[in-house]
Amino acid sequence: MKRNQLSVAVLAALAGLPAGVTAQDDGAGPVSVPQIEEVFVLGEFIPDEKRDTSEIANVLGEAEMNIVPETTVGVTLSRVSGLSLVGGKYVYVRGLGERYSSTLLNRSRISSPVPFQKTVPLDIVPNNIVKSLLVQKTYSAQYPGDFSGGVVDIRTRTIPDEDYLTAKLRIGGNSETTGGDGIFYRGGENDNWGWDDGTRKVPENIQTLSSEEFEATPYPQKSNLGASFYNNWDIYEKEMKPLYSGEAEFGKRIDFDNGMALGILGNAKYTNTWNNTIKDLARYEFTGVDGGSKQTVDYTRWISKQTVNLSGFLNVGLELNRDNAVSFTAINLRQSEDEVQQDRGLSSEDDVSDGTFVESYRLQWTENEIESFQLTGEHYFSSLNDMLLEWRLVDGSGSREAPDTRTYTYAEENSGVMAVVDPSRQAAGDLRDVFQAPDRNYSELEDSIDDIGFDIELPISFLDSVIRAGYSDYERSRESEDRLFRFGLQPSAPGYIAWMAPQQLFGNDNWAAGYLSVRDFSAGQANASGVFPFAESGESIEGYYGSIDSQVLSTVRLQLGVRSEDTDITADAWGGNTEQGSDNLVRRSYSDTLPSASLTWEFVENMQLRAAYSETVNRPSLLEITGSTIRNPEDQNLYRGNVFLEPADVENIDLRWEWYFGAADEMSIGVFTKDFTNPIEIAKIQAQGDIFTWFNAEEATLDGVEFDVRKDLTFGSWFDLDPAWDSFRASFNVSWIDSEVSLLGSGETAADIPLTGGRQISPLFANERPMTGQSDLLANVLLSYQDYDNGITATLAYNFTGERIILVGDNNAPDIMEEDRHRVDVLLKYLLPWGDKEFEVEAKAANITDEDVEWTQGGQLYERWGPGVTYSVGIKARF
Repeated sequence: MKRNQLSVAVLAALAGLPAGVTAQDDGAGPVSVPQIEEVFVLGEFIPDEKRDTSEIANVLGEAEMNIVPETTVGVTLSRVSGLSLVGGKYVYVRGLGERYSSTLLNRSRISSPVPFQKTVPLDIVPNNIVKSLLVQKTYSAQYPGDFSGGVVDIRTRTIPDEDYLTAKLRIGGNSETTGGDGIFYRGGENDNWGWDDGTRKVPENIQTLSSEEFEATPYPQKSNLGASFYNNWDIYEKEMKPLYSGEAEFGKRIDFDNGMALGILGNAKYTNTWNNTIKDLARYEFTGVDGGSKQTVDYTRWISKQTVNLSGFLNVGLELNRDNAVSFTAINLRQSEDEVQQDRGLSSEDDVSDGTFVESYRLQWTENEIESFQLTGEHYFSSLNDMLLEWRLVDGSGSREAPDTRTYTYAEENSGVMAVVDPSRQAAGDLRDVFQAPDRNYSELEDSIDDIGFDIELPISFLDSVIRAGYSDYERSRESEDRLFRFGLQPSAPGYIAWMAPQQLFGNDNWAAGYLSVRDFSAGQANASGVFPFAESGESIEGYYGSIDSQVLSTVRLQLGVRSEDTDITADAWGGNTEQGSDNLVRRSYSDTLPSASLTWEFVENMQLRAAYSETVNRPSLLEITGSTIRNPEDQNLYRGNVFLEPADVENIDLRWEWYFGAADEMSIGVFTKDFTNPIEIAKIQAQGDIFTWFNAEEATLDGVEFDVRKDLTFGSWFDLDPAWDSFRASFNVSWIDSEVSLLGSGETAADIPLTGGRQISPLFANERPMTGQSDLLANVLLSYQDYDNGITATLAYNFTGERIILVGDNNAPDIMEEDRHRVDVLLKYLLPWGDKEFEVEAKAANITDEDVEWTQGGQLYERWGPGVTYSVGIKARF
């Protein structure tokens, strides 16, 4: 309903356009001087914003994104100093994880499809819709107060200055994937478009039954229900296809006789990628901090994945006059992943040398989607001392659907025959890291947000100052459902039944013979195991802020601000015999006043020193405060909230020296420190297997140094060479970061940490450790060449990510570390004019040194795989 209201509002704003319309001339030349100048100006825009802002920030514009090999926002941001990419999709700012940073879209919140988190997976956001990326590393009052690492503001493209139409095609592959064999299963007819066609949905005769009704159904009627599931478990091998993508974009501008202008920009993109990953995988049982370890698992993990990305972008802007404009932006981002995972190797309770040979499988289809509808306005009032009013209305949604995730394991018996593992076999406890039984899991998540706000900017000329004030009202609601069906063998089943391949095992004959069983684990399990299938959470934040930005001296600029936020969080989980809104419902309210200050001193022309101080907050997120246990469908682990969880307070101090020594040349050195009180950490619950929970640690600190330099290399001018030698540019950044979390206070033990239900966290491997995902060293080198006269662009990009904690160890087990990794990428573009058209040919390759990824635990191999070299060629036409 709200989306319709937004659309009506846009149509109303665009109604009544005058009849006298002048469209821009379509007959532009193929390559003209104004086009070259426009690209050059975009390159100049970046340091200007970085320099003029009162905060410490980095900005990537279209010119910068045009010379990097990446196609998604996530990997592009890893080129910024102090930023790293974890899991291929989550950006860590200054070593701080996803919970400590905010991702915004045009200053507004974005919905998220990620279970248990509000973070946005940035591999779903393509570069082609982005005008610029702002990374603000110091806090200022106009941004949300849940800030610690930084704010990433994705600014989308706006109405064009001229009419155009572009189309782009790309094809490529991967050295570890393309042309080789992958493992697959029979899916739906629409898989290549990223939609399940209903093949994976819960059978209709089961959809009509609640979990309790399903469990109450007696045999043999229940056997009929089990037989109604789509019987497709088997996998097969086939050749992996190349990656391919297509993109189309148009821009239209209409200028009216009375000075009004209407602009429309639309973009659609489709990408289909295939990936094969073969991992060496090991797991260990640690007998003490210094007592050594025994290997319990030795697997080869084979993962074949098809990823389909679809994106749609539309911007409609109306410039009423020079002082007033409104804009409507609609974004739809979809990503589907179809994955088959096979583990083959030895598994043991205590020592892999005496292990059992197992084959374990997972078949998983996932659809993620993010939508955002934004209506914004800008109004300039010259009669009110040049006051500027900006407002925004946002309606967004996110969803995650994972229908029919199938898991099963076969283990070798004493006779040498492979037999299916069901709950009775798993109860023996002689296998590690296998799926417990043939399971079918159906999960879905719906996330929605509403965000309204306005900002007022009022210059006070006699004070040489600008006063800013604003208001925002943000609401998020989230619902999730997880339904798990577990299959097994009846005691009456003959032994040879377990030797059958899964598709034969779960055939109609065995159901009719009464050899098979099925349970709905959503029924009654809330009382038996504390796992709840249904969850709902909400968050409401009302914020006000005020700030003053003053030129107190000719060389000194001071900004002071304060933000007040009132937050209400609710979380609930239910199922089985627990009703919605009863025992598990938790409500929390917080009020925070967050000050910020920054000082900029231009002590020498083109050279300035910045200092900043702020206080921010990191609140519990969504279901982290409920005392119930919920399955995370993304990693299949169980998580239990903690009703005793409190917000973390953060103090931020920054200092940066900046030198702008050329039209596009700059250098900066910055230092920063952050102090956390009650930081929110994650641990396992003692005697609860692999159930994770959140708790407040005692304190944490994070310190770092960042160095950036960018320089045009005008070899032609330096050495009196051809002007084409003036087109080189080099940039380099490096960040040193050190953090330490003190998990327990002086004299405390794990038993002193308050948890729901009187539980306690597992004993810690160490009381002090670095923050998860934080690398001590990050570095980037970018060497580019842009010859506008000849239409040539070339880039060589190097990225280094230092050792970091990927997973936290517990008991006697040390942390799992991702080892140092180097990555080298190349890009080459050639612009070819042809009449009134332009054609751009592109070739690029990523990870050209074929660097492996390696995780270790206690210095021993945990996982290792080679992502391979990814390569592609493409052609883009502009009309």
